[in-house]
Amino acid sequence: MKGGPDWRIQKAVRALRSGQRDRARGLLEGVVRAHSDSERAWYWLAQAVETVEERRFCLYQTLSLNRRNALARRELEALGQGPSWSPLERATSIDKERWETFWLPALGYLLLLMVAEILTALVEPRLGLLLHSLLLTGALVYGARCCDRPAYRFWTGVSLAPLIRLVSLSLPLRSVPLMYWYLIISVPLYVATFIVRRLILRMPWDQVGLHGRGLTLQIMMPFLGLPLGMLEYWILRPVPLISGWNLGEFLTAALILLVSTGLVEELIFRGVMQQVAIETMGKWGLVYVSAIFAALHTGHRSLTDVFFVFGVALLFGWLVQRTRSIVGVSLTHGFINIWLFLIAPFL
Repeated sequence: MKGGPDWRIQKAVRALRSGQRDRARGLLEGVVRAHSDSERAWYWLAQAVETVEERRFCLYQTLSLNRRNALARRELEALGQGPSWSPLERATSIDKERWETFWLPALGYLLLLMVAEILTALVEPRLGLLLHSLLLTGALVYGARCCDRPAYRFWTGVSLAPLIRLVSLSLPLRSVPLMYWYLIISVPLYVATFIVRRLILRMPWDQVGLHGRGLTLQIMMPFLGLPLGMLEYWILRPVPLISGWNLGEFLTAALILLVSTGLVEELIFRGVMQQVAIETMGKWGLVYVSAIFAALHTGHRSLTDVFFVFGVALLFGWLVQRTRSIVGVSLTHGFINIWLFLIAPFL
């Protein structure tokens, strides 16, 4: 029908190909405002906008509607990771607006998350759990208010942080051996991460970093686990998770640590959370997620370990940025915990 979205998209494409970029952009913005589920309109709007950040946003929207769109995927990979914002937001004072509507709430969220961890570890766990519950609810509600902005992906992603603590401390596991806590806790975390990744953020597995490319380099990374695991053991001196050198018990515990700490935590922090943080914060997203990761280690009651974990998180984040994969850091993370809890205590 003349005047409908398809007709206006075709008209915009003709304008774009004839060099009338501003006219094409105006037409396409009108289409996506009225039909936000139009994959074709978002893709062509990506060709009409001027800034890399706006183009990146449009391509994210395109892939969220159809993750099999090969053209959008290739163009997004060529742009690389970085901040994105909607071309529909014509703010003349965008820096001030982003500071007031995004950066201040994000920094406040990080600060309150640290306070919640301190309350949980050092004061009263129930107060910490209450604050974590409020943070989880607040992140989801605030993200819902930003549903037409890139920030909604950020707030949905970081809501997984307080969920980790709520799950780990709320399940009735007192009668369960400590080694199996990790396995039981990881199940709801895997489910929550899958739902967030697939149904809300619509991130394909290769965007998260789970793919088979560059496996040779990924398999070499776990050798970092030995020195890092020994360093953390010297800091914490934890009790072992197994009773002694029993091969069956050791292999079971090692597998649990690989799958239920290494993989699930890297999937959450570097696969999902770092991805959406970099989309909104740029390079500071890596630092922000590393700070969250370190804050969640306050339970060890060692400030030295918090700084150590922050440094390791920065290293892992940088490796994921360079390799576009979380396979290597997941294995390395698991190997660190194997050395920390299964091998070093007996040496």
